[in-house]
Amino acid sequence: MKILIVEDEFSLADAIAETLKKENYNVDIISNGEDGEIQALTEAYDLILLDVMLPKKDGFSILKSVRKENKETPIIMLTAKSEIYDKLEGLENGADDYITKPFHMRELLVRVKNILKRKNNFDENVLEYEDIKLDLKSGKLRSESSEVTINGKEFELLETLLLNKKQIVDREHLATKIWGYTSEAEYNNVEVYISFLRKKLRLIKSRVNIKAVRGIGYKLDVNKINEEES
Repeated sequence: MKILIVEDEFSLADAIAETLKKENYNVDIISNGEDGEIQALTEAYDLILLDVMLPKKDGFSILKSVRKENKETPIIMLTAKSEIYDKLEGLENGADDYITKPFHMRELLVRVKNILKRKNNFDENVLEYEDIKLDLKSGKLRSESSEVTINGKEFELLETLLLNKKQIVDREHLATKIWGYTSEAEYNNVEVYISFLRKKLRLIKSRVNIKAVRGIGYKLDVNKINEEES
């Protein structure tokens, strides 16, 4: 899962990032409001940790911009402000949670996990679809009869498909989320790694396959074990 931290206190941002990385989250850090807004609007994240007091543009303005674009990415506001009207401003403009500095890292981690769990409705350590389970801690992909370890881009790609298992995920979203930007090279990368994942699914004798939806993207489906979508 991919998390954006928009925070201008470098030591705090680094501490948060280290805590999240230990839990196998992928993390990006932006230290000013203008760049943070661009990142939040153009990249695909599972959650955003957003400071209120930022140089160039404040967190409330970024929050409003994100919600104006109908992006439903969960957002937790981080701030030294504790007045009730500051909290209300964030919540009324679409923030999912609010934590006041200073805070304990474990408290933040619990809030992050709870929001992601509610958003995606899954066990925080395991993603499932039909006869497969992906263990987010170990990287083990299991079927009813076998298992294999996946990592790197393969892991991120399958995780994204599992988090969106009821819908088609377009290629641009996959390229943006996993490679960070879009180009023909990244589209080709998506196709290559989809092929790798199909081979892993056949290796563990799963009924699950990754179906190509022409001109749009990919979705998880149930096919014959030896059938591979083009």
